[in-house]
Amino acid sequence: MTYAVLLDVSSLMYRAFFAWGQELRSPGGRPVGAVHGYLDMVTRLIVTRRPEEIVHVYDHEWRPVARTDMYAGYKANRQEDPEGLPEQFPMLRQVLDLTGMSQAMTRGWEAEDAIGAICANADPADRIEIVSGDRDLIQLVRDPEVKLLFTLRGVSELLELDEAGVLEKYDVPAARYMEFAILRGDASDGLPGVRGVGEKTARALVQTYGSLDELLEDARSSEPRPGPLKGKPALRARLVESADYIATMLRLVPVNAIAPVDRWRGERDDDGLAALADELASRDRCSG
Repeated sequence: MTYAVLLDVSSLMYRAFFAWGQELRSPGGRPVGAVHGYLDMVTRLIVTRRPEEIVHVYDHEWRPVARTDMYAGYKANRQEDPEGLPEQFPMLRQVLDLTGMSQAMTRGWEAEDAIGAICANADPADRIEIVSGDRDLIQLVRDPEVKLLFTLRGVSELLELDEAGVLEKYDVPAARYMEFAILRGDASDGLPGVRGVGEKTARALVQTYGSLDELLEDARSSEPRPGPLKGKPALRARLVESADYIATMLRLVPVNAIAPVDRWRGERDDDGLAALADELASRDRCSG
């Protein structure tokens, strides 16, 4: 059995960038706040979780063509990365290569897809914890193998979501969180959901129907079963109008857990690490 922690690099780097201040720079003038903050998070996780393995997982494409071809609005609302952040990703990768840490990426896809593939291919006896602020990863939670450590404030405050935790917080099973999110929408990803369906209604629909196909079948019925659609012709009409959107989301939202994952581990280079630490003025953060 292996106990592994998978880190969503982009999610954590964004949090580190804003938490550590955007003006933190190396003696040479390079912005380094996100790298410093990220390495602090990694150190804290090593100390508090004591995993046997940590895997740093990157986005290869944050708006995969496969997803934007299905729905052009996917993440179209996202602003450009803040100035000073993009250049820190190669810097972080250099640090991780020099420390010999495990890294992963799925070409053409997002970190969530690579994480999904790693989880799908894990041994049933393995224990995996995913660290991210991306709720899309809730769909991967399954007992006892996979848990999501959802970031609330860096990694100093984590919401631990196993199946019971997801059910307690959202009142829907982890395996059906994706359907709940499709109906409700996800503003951060530019996905509007079904018009007029908020969190409360989406929850009631998922609790009542065994699948979204079953929900749409009842919405089209002249006599819907007792429940959230009964006596709600306007809601039924909106669901029927959204059938194509729902079908698209059922293909877009699931992580691509079958794409091949590139995994690598740099060869530890203490001399190179010391030189880089001097350049970043952070020898204590890069050692160990």
